[in-house]
Amino acid sequence: MITLTLPMPRLGETMDSGTIASWTVAQGENFERGDTLLELETDKTLVEYPALGSGRLVETLVAEGDVVDVGDPIAIIETEKAWPIVSDQDAGASTSGTTAPPGVAQPQSSPVETVAGAETASLVDGVRATPLARRLATLGGVDMQGLEGTGRRGRIEASDVIAALGGGKADRQEFLLLHGLGSNAMAWGALIASLEAGGARVTAIDLPGHGTNPDDAAKIDDLVDCAVAHLHTHSGKVHLVGHSLGAWVAAKVASQMPESVSEVTLIAPAGCGPEVNAEFLRGMAEVEDMDHLRGLLTMLGPTAEATPDGAAAVMLQDLSRGRLHAVVNELLDGDVSHLDILPILDSIKDRLNVSAVIGIQDQIVPKETLFRLPSYINIHVVNTGHVPQWDTPAEIAALLQKPI
Repeated sequence: MITLTLPMPRLGETMDSGTIASWTVAQGENFERGDTLLELETDKTLVEYPALGSGRLVETLVAEGDVVDVGDPIAIIETEKAWPIVSDQDAGASTSGTTAPPGVAQPQSSPVETVAGAETASLVDGVRATPLARRLATLGGVDMQGLEGTGRRGRIEASDVIAALGGGKADRQEFLLLHGLGSNAMAWGALIASLEAGGARVTAIDLPGHGTNPDDAAKIDDLVDCAVAHLHTHSGKVHLVGHSLGAWVAAKVASQMPESVSEVTLIAPAGCGPEVNAEFLRGMAEVEDMDHLRGLLTMLGPTAEATPDGAAAVMLQDLSRGRLHAVVNELLDGDVSHLDILPILDSIKDRLNVSAVIGIQDQIVPKETLFRLPSYINIHVVNTGHVPQWDTPAEIAALLQKPI
């Protein structure tokens, strides 16, 4: 463990000082990466100062309500490695003739950066809300003036907007989620939580060859047949959501049972063109060790790359069973995709509303394939990798619950 002294960050080019609004971690308490350590406030902005690694808050050097100059020390922490916004100077190291506490960043030698990943809350319109909450409210057409925030000091959180989206509907929305190649129903966990917070009823199933489903898939249509069979047991209409290969399956299911579907959302849909990361697809069918799996997860995006060891071990155990060979062999024609989703979409365009979510950092299905989607598809472009529902689940939930 090393000792670092956290400095007051600069929250804007003209900022010289800020106010300590509140400490959310007490002296002596441990914290994990991403936890909010404290809230900082300027004239018009409230910012959460997130932990850039796990550790322990040794001592707070300033109190709530104190006005602190940019670069001045505000807390001492213990952590396993240095953070980008502080240096790891030894106690007694000298800068410009002065002695600095261990780990404090010296403004005269290096600029103090804005805290990475900080959540701000604009106060301009009199409503305290996080940027994500504002973005979701705009997407969903929610008037934030009428919302009661559940966050600290009445701040409106993303979950408050999602709840308003669900509560404003006469009928409870129902969703059926279809996972992609090599995934399973549990992979929808974060999105399910966000949807249910908005009052929705959500079902996710394991397709053949995946998860706990005992049936293997000899062909891709076996996945379609499974989803169709599930819909036959369901009363009422569902919003059908599919990811990657599951998006192609969702479109196919909707074409066979349009009377059971209210609308369709395709996330990173396969089949929009021949381009696909064949190395990834074959790797999912042939993965045998953790190093190989970690390399594949890196291709999916930042959240997948950070998959905990326990979850990765479960995934490796499932994938190493070799149940995906037949599907991948049918999916690929050499190194290009054999699927074509466009004729399927044409068959349902007059009966169902169809949306697509495209991640601009997608390394599996190139983002350029969105230009092949027909004009009647509602396209949403998000700053994520191949699995937007992992990277930004609250934002995807807001898109799904937005009134047509």
